[in-house]
Amino acid sequence: MLLKSSVSRSARPAVLGGARLRYTVDPAIGTQLKSQWVRPPLHLAKAYAEKGWAVSLLTSPTAGLLEGDKLEVDVAVDSGSKVGLISPAACRVHTMDQGNALIEQSYKVGPGALLDVWPSPLILQKESRLEQSTRVAVTSDSVLLFCEVVSPGRAAYGESFAFAQWKSRLQIFRDKKLVAFENFTCSPQNGDLMDWREQYPDGSYASFYFLAPFPMEDLVESLHQIQCKEASIGASPLREGGMGIKILAADGLHLREAVFLVRKMCYEVIGIKLPHALRRAQTFFH
Repeated sequence: MLLKSSVSRSARPAVLGGARLRYTVDPAIGTQLKSQWVRPPLHLAKAYAEKGWAVSLLTSPTAGLLEGDKLEVDVAVDSGSKVGLISPAACRVHTMDQGNALIEQSYKVGPGALLDVWPSPLILQKESRLEQSTRVAVTSDSVLLFCEVVSPGRAAYGESFAFAQWKSRLQIFRDKKLVAFENFTCSPQNGDLMDWREQYPDGSYASFYFLAPFPMEDLVESLHQIQCKEASIGASPLREGGMGIKILAADGLHLREAVFLVRKMCYEVIGIKLPHALRRAQTFFH
């Protein structure tokens, strides 16, 4: 519950924090977190290690992102490393008088490395404003499974597409060539996102980018043939290899089912079994 105050939210000192993480391979123990820097509103929780993987949990010990807050995430995965990066609890973007919250992300994946970014939802609450900027760099022989999940309000509070604005800019480079680019601004009060709202009035959204040094044609066809209850899945191949996948679902439960199915199919392509630590840690989806 938000308490009323005579002091404007814009007068509150902004929180500027985030995480810088670097992963390397130790021949004796597998992937390890070599260096780290973490500052609120992020917290690096318990880490898991399984069969050469390192699985890290980034959580928000605060109530979420408020007006003026800035979150920076910088992750480097060295050659041969296998990393799962998870935020197991949803992050709320709160009501704002003016201004916005910022999220800036950078991910670098070295040769032969694997990075799986699997967060819980960003919840865009009433009159919230969020601006995101994401840059990803991979090599031709590395593997990336990058996921973003967004909820357009708190359904339990009767919120549905009541946020003020959501801006996002995403760039993915493969061997320094731009292979994916998104740049959009959504303001529901201006009539944006009508297709989404008409199909699933309280629905959630997930976006995947899957890049790997394997053929994707059969996977694209298989994804198009999926029949998910109360969920729609679309997939498009990228010019330089890989694919983009979008999911719309009626609610969080049906989104969860679709997300698990898509992830399972992606891992079958690369022939790697999903670590139990990765699934066990993602509590939001259980």
